[in-house]
Amino acid sequence: MNKAQITALVILLAGVAWIGSGVISGQGANTSNANADNTAPLKEAPAVAVRVQNSAARAFQSDITLQGRTAASRIVDLRAEVSGRAEDILVFEGQPVEAGQPVLQIAINDRAARLDQARASLEQRSIQVEAARQLAKESFGTRVRKAEAEAQFQQARADVVRFEIDLANTLVKAPFDGVLDTRTVDVGTVLNIGDKLGTIVDLDPLKVTGQISERNVGDVSIGMPGSMVMSDGSQVTGEVSYVASVSDPNTRTFKIELLVPNANSDILAGLAAQLRLPAGKRMAHSVSPSVLTLADDGVIGIKVVDENNTIRFWPVEILDDGAEGTWVAGLPDKATIVVVGQDYVAAGQKVEPVFVALAADQS
Repeated sequence: MNKAQITALVILLAGVAWIGSGVISGQGANTSNANADNTAPLKEAPAVAVRVQNSAARAFQSDITLQGRTAASRIVDLRAEVSGRAEDILVFEGQPVEAGQPVLQIAINDRAARLDQARASLEQRSIQVEAARQLAKESFGTRVRKAEAEAQFQQARADVVRFEIDLANTLVKAPFDGVLDTRTVDVGTVLNIGDKLGTIVDLDPLKVTGQISERNVGDVSIGMPGSMVMSDGSQVTGEVSYVASVSDPNTRTFKIELLVPNANSDILAGLAAQLRLPAGKRMAHSVSPSVLTLADDGVIGIKVVDENNTIRFWPVEILDDGAEGTWVAGLPDKATIVVVGQDYVAAGQKVEPVFVALAADQS
């Protein structure tokens, strides 16, 4: 072999050796990668700990709460029944009055004299009619004269009654116990029949009006108890006095009225107030408002832990929200409620429940 052939053979052998070494090292790498793919099983993440309480449903007296407004149980406009000049003001605005109490004096003028004249005429007609009756019995008088005497007597008696009423109406009196809320005349005002003199309101009992939905109107009836809650938190109990038979065509609600005692007229008319009416008992849970959560669709609910330590979301209905807690319906009669950590767990998630003591009012 010449020198060139020997050189080519050496180069060929070197190339074969290089390629062979790459295959061998590649098989080693693949083997290493294969072993790397066969990793050990991952350890399961530990369950999240949440604080829970056991809660049992109790009978709760649910109420229908309405927004209302106070009003006088009676309002009457005093009006003049005779014409004349206002002579004396006997009661001023804001003062209480009793039924039959004089409020205003209208000038009598000649009314007393006309009444005296009518009474004298009645006495004369009484004598005449008696004589006509006697003559008719003895056949000395005619039926015509007797009828005329009877008519004149009846006219005289009607005149007396008319002048007595006219004189009595010069003294304007309160029709019932209440308060003279407004007065529209003063001394010297000349009045005609029908002119307004003032307004008397009756605040005891006080009327509270509200509108109830068609869904709840069937739960109320006249005579049932109810209560009124003022803006300052004070509460007065009374009873339903009126439930409308026809709904308002605009709101589709029914007017309802509650009468409550109001001695001394301490509560004024026209104030905002709440009406609370009993709507029967329901089974409900008393919980802290902090345990309430919102679902993704905005539904209010509570997260509970089931027997498998899995989170469940229960939609609830808030029945009452007060200083002592929130009453909700919709949970099972017995439930393990998540009280701390509910915002960090989702429905279907496994958790580790940690029980905490119940509040005194829930034990």
